[in-house]
This record gives sequence, C-alpha cells and structure tokens, in this order.
Amino acid sequence: MVGAMAPQISRAAKGWQARRLAAQATLLMDQQQWLDASKKVRTAFQLRPTEPEAWRAYARLLSRTGQGTLAVEWWQKIAQSRPLSLQDHRDFATAALSARELTIASAEVALLLAETNGPTPVDLQLAGQLATLRGFNTTAVDYATHILEDARSGPREILAANLIILANTRPEFETYKEAYARIVRIAREESNPASAQALAFLAQQRTPARLTTPSTVSLDIALPETSSAALSLKEIADRLDRNSNSRPFHLMLALELRSRAEPGHERELFAKAIDLYGNGDDETLIALGSWLYSHGQFELLLKVLPLDRAVERRELLMEHIDALAALNRLEEVKEILLTEHAVLDPAFQHMYLAVVRFKLGDTTAASNEWLRALESAESPRALIGLADYAEKMRSFDIADAAYARLIKKQPDLKSSYLARFQLAESLEETAKAHDLAVEIMRLWPEDDATHMREVYLRLLLDSSEQTAKAAEDEVAPFVGKNPWDGSARSALALARLRQGKAAAALKTLTEFMPGVPSSAVSASVYAAASAANGWRDTARQEAQKLAAENILPEERALIAPLLRNGDH
Repeated sequence: MVGAMAPQISRAAKGWQARRLAAQATLLMDQQQWLDASKKVRTAFQLRPTEPEAWRAYARLLSRTGQGTLAVEWWQKIAQSRPLSLQDHRDFATAALSARELTIASAEVALLLAETNGPTPVDLQLAGQLATLRGFNTTAVDYATHILEDARSGPREILAANLIILANTRPEFETYKEAYARIVRIAREESNPASAQALAFLAQQRTPARLTTPSTVSLDIALPETSSAALSLKEIADRLDRNSNSRPFHLMLALELRSRAEPGHERELFAKAIDLYGNGDDETLIALGSWLYSHGQFELLLKVLPLDRAVERRELLMEHIDALAALNRLEEVKEILLTEHAVLDPAFQHMYLAVVRFKLGDTTAASNEWLRALESAESPRALIGLADYAEKMRSFDIADAAYARLIKKQPDLKSSYLARFQLAESLEETAKAHDLAVEIMRLWPEDDATHMREVYLRLLLDSSEQTAKAAEDEVAPFVGKNPWDGSARSALALARLRQGKAAAALKTLTEFMPGVPSSAVSASVYAAASAANGWRDTARQEAQKLAAENILPEERALIAPLLRNGDH
C-alpha cells in the first residue's frame, strides 16, 4: 500500500518544494535579486514543470526584468488555468506595456482602475505609462499628479510620477522644471529607497553606435539645459557608491562615471570592474558589457560574456554580437545568427543577418533577410524594433511596411503613426505625410503640433487662395495664444504668402526679432517671403543654403526661382 502511494507522495512533496521555491523567488524579486530569483524559478520548474505557482513566479520574473513579450504569453497561459490576483494583473499590465501590447495593457489597467477600493498609486503609475504610450499627454500628467497627491505613494511611485511628467511635458514648462527638481531632491536623499534609481536616471548618457543599435540612442526624456549643473558626474558617482540602496549595477555605473572624469586610470578601472562585477546578475552584466563596449574593450567583453552565458538572455547575446561585429568578426556573427536561439526573436535574427550579409557583400541575401524579418515580425515589440532598425539602416521600404503593420495591429499606438509620418516626410512624400497627419488628427485631435504641421503640408500641396484663406483663419488664433510656435508661424506665413500678403507673411516669421526668422520656422517660406518683399539678396542666400538640404519637393518649388541663373 505504501509502495503504491509513493509516487503520489513524491509528486506532492515536489509540488510543495516547487511552491516554496516560487515564493522565495518572489521575495528575491521584491529585493531586486534577479539572478538568485531566476535560479529559484528554474529549480521550481525542474521539480514540477506543471506547478501553477512556478508559472506565476516565472511570468512575474519576466515582467519585472523587461522581457514583456514572453511574459505576456505566460500570463495569458496562466489566466486560462486559474484566476489572476490583483498583483498578477499589475505584473500582466507591466509586461503588456513593455511589449507594447496596448490592447491587453488597456484591459488590465481598466480592471485595476475599477477596483472597489479605488486604484493604488502603482495602478495610477501603470495608467500614466499607458497614457504616455498612447500619446495622451494631459491624461498621463493627471495620473502622475494624483500619485504625487496620494499619501499612500511610496518613494518609487513618486519618482515614477515625476518621470511621467517629464515624458509628457516640455523642458520650458514649469511643471517639467518642478518634476526635474523633485528628482534631484530624491537623488540626494540617501535614505530614500528610490535615490539610487534617481541617480541612475540622472547619469543617463548617449551610447555609441553598434551593429544591433546602428545610430546614437537618445534618451526618451530630454533633460533641461541647466541639468548638468544640478549634479556633477562626481557627485552622482560618490552618492551611488555610498547609497545603501545601490545594487551592483549602480556601483558599476559609478565606476563608469569615474572613467569619464579620470581617463588616465581606465586600465585599473577595467580590472576593478571585471573583478567586482564579472560574475554579476544579468542587469549588472548588461551594464558592464555596455561600459566595456563604450570604451572599445571588445576582447574583454567577450571574456566576461562568453557565448554560453550570453545565450541566456537577449540583451546579453546582443552585447556578445556587438563585440564580435566591432572586431569585424562578421563570419562568427553570421554563424551565431544562423543558429536559432530562444532568447532572440526571429525578426531580430533576420534583420541583423540582413546587415551582416550586406557587410559581407551579399546584397541579394541581405534583401531576402529583410523580407524574412518582416514576415517574422508578429508582435508589436518585434515590429517596433524592426521598423526602427530598418529606418536607421536606410531600408525605408521595410521600415514603412513594418510601421503599417504595427498600426494595423495596434491602432491606438500613437508613436507608430508619428514615426511613419516622419518617415514619409524624410522621404519627401508630401501627400502621404499629409494623409498620415490627417489620420493622426482624427485619432488625437488635441495634438497641436501635428495639427500645425498638417496645415503647413496642406498649403504646400494646395496653393489656392481659398485654401490659404481658410488656413489663415484656422491658424491665426493658435499663433495668438502660442506665439513661440515656429511650426504654426510657418503655416500662417505660408497661408498669407499664398494670398499675396507678402509683408504680413514676412512679419509673421520675424516679428520677435525684426528681419531675423526664428530658428523653428520654415527656411523655405522665409526665403520665399523675403523675395516677395523685394529682399532678393537675402532670399537668394537663404535659398542657396537649402539647395543641398533634404526638404520637401513643394518647399523646393518655393525657392526654385531664386536658384535660377539670371534671377532678378
């Protein structure tokens, strides 16, 4: 009898052990001990692959380490087998936001906001992040303001609220300046649990070009012009070093800041960093690899991050590939990319292969890889990555197709519309750009910037006096309320120019500084308006400056008479 029950007892014991490990992993995640948490989850799966709590812990780990696409799949799988807790819904929403699955994120956030006891600050934070991604700037700031006013808000929610405000306002706004000042205060409060995160934010810098990131990556949030005086790099490094909340990643970041201040001691800093952090968790290794790469230490990076370690996470594999590419070991990169790795989305695999094959001289194979990348890109995250990468690598047809598929899949993701609109303008496709601007205005009528650009494009495409008169009536009130808006002034000036109001057009462009246009207004309209007012030399000089610039065909038509020989 006992022998017959032994398998059941064994399964029960393994289930209990798996649940216990999953609970321990969750506690480690709360402490941001990601590597240890990952080990606990892996062991729980080995003990009992069907244990729901192991699934839950794994999904939570993926959500909190930025692996949103895979996390969404696991949360969907869990939701089909058992009800989700409120915390599960929060992690599900976090994963969906990371993966840009806005339809899923909207449903999860709506559920959290509708809770009987009202949303928590964390729920409001998720709602603010969703509003930011959807382009609803005012709504996002409202959520952030509620977080700041909520007595329950903890330090990390307060920091997140201020970051949401920065992402949805402009540096010249008072709300932006106040939010930035609060972040600086948080950074200087050593007892504040969010201080290390605030310091890390303030230390953000642009990174050098890579194979997998072909152009300089700019920050999502622009810092005010006075930010460099707020905290020096040395002060940030010192504070990170002694902050009780600093993780190894933050301490390594402090080393990186010191390397900028003490370039003569880089060799010692490299050795110290590898000794201290070479066996760190994923986050630390990603940061260490990025630092070594930025200093050209590609061989050291490969020693710290061999392929068998790199294939455990996508970001680590990218570090390894980038180092090989920097050393021009492209055949090795090709072999890695020809092997399927679970951490690498097929779309990314093919788009990187496209660039490698092109660099190796196989243009036909490169074109085929771009098409395979487009065919493989199913998730919003993959489409966003493909569109952005293809545009930077000047594969504009692939970028446009990826943006179009992304819009179809995620019709409420404003950034994809704006990216496709800007791509059309850069390709000098004025009519297509105008159509996209009209669509953006239909979906987001409060977007004043796109509204003014739409009017400007409309006037470029239609030079009739009737269209110009309607445009002037539409734009003039806005300029009266927003006199600093160069895009609006360009549209208004062009509308007046189309009606033969040459003096009014030029005044619209230069009234802040007589005779000098604002840097934000259209140089083509300024040249044409100058010519219409008899300032031929000025107009011709401006036109000649634009001759080699990437401007729209209709803008070029405005200045064409000024570039003809014998023009008087």
